[in-house]
Amino acid sequence: MYITFDQYRELGGTLDQPKFVRREFEARKEIDLHTFDRLINIDPVPEELKMCALELIERGYLGALDGNDIQSGGASKASVTYKDNEGKADETIRRCLSGLRVNGIPVFCMGGV
Repeated sequence: MYITFDQYRELGGTLDQPKFVRREFEARKEIDLHTFDRLINIDPVPEELKMCALELIERGYLGALDGNDIQSGGASKASVTYKDNEGKADETIRRCLSGLRVNGIPVFCMGGV
């Protein structure tokens, strides 16, 4: 787990615990995918990693919990439109974790290290 529910709430997270559990799992798996599992079992969890998970969870970059990502909809005068989030998770992960090193090796390394 990259961020606990208590840490999430302390940082301003708005989801209730059951929804958080689902989102945290998705965020963790997305981070693991983009970092080739380099951060699994990292202890202590770096602040950058906690904040990355928080951003992925709060910004909804992992899709709708019900599986139905609404593109647009309306209710009387109110209208809701969700931007296309394709690529936003990758961008957030790279931005938040750039410069992070594990055992002196950058999480995102280019070329042969």
